[in-house]
Amino acid sequence: MFKILPAKKENSALILQFIKELAVVEEFPFEVSVTRKDLENNLFSDTPEAQAIICYQDNRPCGFAVFYFTFSTTTGKRGLHLDDLYIQPEYQGQGQGKKVLIHLAKLARKKSCARFEWWALRTNVAALKFYQKIGAKSLNELLIFRLNSAEIINLSNEI
Repeated sequence: MFKILPAKKENSALILQFIKELAVVEEFPFEVSVTRKDLENNLFSDTPEAQAIICYQDNRPCGFAVFYFTFSTTTGKRGLHLDDLYIQPEYQGQGQGKKVLIHLAKLARKKSCARFEWWALRTNVAALKFYQKIGAKSLNELLIFRLNSAEIINLSNEI
């Protein structure tokens, strides 16, 4: 029996474990510096930055997803951004990932989102195949740009 439940503050350590497992699986090229306290402060405060769900197979935690709402000026509507989705390897290939995406698509529809988007690392071949299989399209016309902590400081110090 598979179920999806909203994450609670007491799930912070589990979410952190899943984040670290996901980073290994997808060969994440950057340092994973998130802490349990970061998750508690940003997912479970009075004004959370994002939301999380925990996936259970036969009442055993087997995965998670973290998502947040965005806004698009070109549609004038909110969007839902999936930051991470992870199902432990022993539970993959059984439809759980698709059930999570269906769950989030229903939420996006309920919230009148114009878009439901996520990123995937080029090295995560299994995820890329899965996303293509469910009909998701990769966007070739967009590039992701990022400023990390040091670059943020440098730019913010400019006149």
